[in-house]
Amino acid sequence: MIVLAAVLLAWISPRFDDAIPLSDRPVLPVAFGMVMAGIAYGLALPSLIRGSLDLDHRRSRSALAIVLGAGLLARLVLFPSTPVLEDDFYRYLWDGAVTAAGGNPYAVAPADIAIGPNDRLGIVVGPDASRLLERIGHAELRSIYPPAAQAAFALAHLIEPWSLTAWRAVILLCDLATIGLLLALLDRAGRSRLWAALYWWNPVVIAALYNGAHMDIVVLPPLLLALLLATGGASVASAASLAVAAGAKVWPILLLPLVLRPLTADPRRLAAALSVFTAVILIMAAPVALAGLDETSGFTAYAQTWQRNSALYPALAWLIAPLLDGFGWSPDFAGLAARGAMAVACAAFAVAVSLRPVADAGDLMRRTGPIVAALLLLAPAQYPWYLIWLAPFLAFRPSPGLLLLAATLPVYFTAFYFLPRGQIGVFDHVVVWFIWVPVWALLAREALDGWRRTRPR
Repeated sequence: MIVLAAVLLAWISPRFDDAIPLSDRPVLPVAFGMVMAGIAYGLALPSLIRGSLDLDHRRSRSALAIVLGAGLLARLVLFPSTPVLEDDFYRYLWDGAVTAAGGNPYAVAPADIAIGPNDRLGIVVGPDASRLLERIGHAELRSIYPPAAQAAFALAHLIEPWSLTAWRAVILLCDLATIGLLLALLDRAGRSRLWAALYWWNPVVIAALYNGAHMDIVVLPPLLLALLLATGGASVASAASLAVAAGAKVWPILLLPLVLRPLTADPRRLAAALSVFTAVILIMAAPVALAGLDETSGFTAYAQTWQRNSALYPALAWLIAPLLDGFGWSPDFAGLAARGAMAVACAAFAVAVSLRPVADAGDLMRRTGPIVAALLLLAPAQYPWYLIWLAPFLAFRPSPGLLLLAATLPVYFTAFYFLPRGQIGVFDHVVVWFIWVPVWALLAREALDGWRRTRPR
């Protein structure tokens, strides 16, 4: 089924070519197909895995070979596909060219580049680059992607300049590293390797990486390596790897309290790990800080104004606005206040999860997942490809509510049906609730069931 879904997506993808008007693209059939793939994944796969846990060693190895082979085949099927409703990769290719040429992608926005034989960043802008520049989203903003991500973009450019195939090859390398580290972590936690199917067969992950070509996979190898090192007691190396992960996407900083929790009884090792983490973060932050964080910075724009596919954030901002007005403050700051409240809630939750001593590798992995899930559930921007962050941790804590995200997040793509028809408000105010209410309801039921099991009798 997962391979068939990939085949169908690859087959229909040419109808999403940039030359085809958005209103003429088969948005709803694709969204429906992805929802169906997510439902099959969430309903069938956990039961299939549990039913395979008692297989003998030989059959278990055969089952794992099927898992890995089918997941790899689905990925390769999508390698030559036309990206469906995606354009982020244009920015990756541009940033990779700038970085590979020794330039600073945080210094100049693509829209500021003069087309000609030479540009301000020291790279040649030929026909391929000119066409790419025209398609970069938010070209007026300087790059938002941290330095570790820029290294991955530059690697793709060195393999083949301006090539989506080369970038997909880098994605595959990161993905293979991720599944390898995930299998090692499952071994360390004493769980069957078959649980890795919850990552390797996740249809949203496969489509987002190999059709959409999103860069979020870059964060997973250093992040999972940090967790693997932490379970082996290599605290300083773990802190360094976690800092590299934060240099790909900033959010892994939330995991620092949990990763360093075992060191609270050893102040010297804790100080060493914190020093290494801080040093690596400062090195990563230097090119961003030197370029400045004004209104043209992608980091500033994302932190202050980015909002997409969220039901909770607009509702919270709407509730906060009259409170601000009542205190004599401008309701225009309601969005920033809502962002601040969500950021504080995420940080507080991460610290609360880290308070109890870490018992073993399984305990570490089971507690990491909820922190990443809280980030995903509370973020003002909740794109489907953000599920890539959470997917490996479902192998350790297969929450039905979180598994449901594979079925509900693809509803996001229906926004591109309403957008060209001037009806985006239908999505923003109505459809988006169908994405998140079922997930929150199922998570609430899980929490209630857990409380009932643990309450004193």
